[in-house]
Amino acid sequence: MSQIRTSMFIADLVGSKIVTAEGKRVGRVVDIQISLGPDHEVSALIFGEYAWLYRFHVLRPFARTFGLRHQPQIVPWSAVDRFERSVVTLKVGQESRIKSRSTDLHA
Repeated sequence: MSQIRTSMFIADLVGSKIVTAEGKRVGRVVDIQISLGPDHEVSALIFGEYAWLYRFHVLRPFARTFGLRHQPQIVPWSAVDRFERSVVTLKVGQESRIKSRSTDLHA
């Protein structure tokens, strides 16, 4: 099966709902991770309770100040089935790939 490549704006993804294949709400996209190179491709979606702090580069200082060990949650783009009408739908069984980020994406 060939893969269809499409273009989109970051603003199209940020704020979109993330749902499982069964329609269960996972969260909202706060930021994205993109691949390096000339054809910047989305590699992961960042969401979760601490994702806004992460997006504005204050999560690490905030966590260090208050002794917290929180990381934003991510879902790899390869776990995404489709994106339409501001809803990101995961592939069947992919909710297990959602995890807390253990490394700093901005390092």
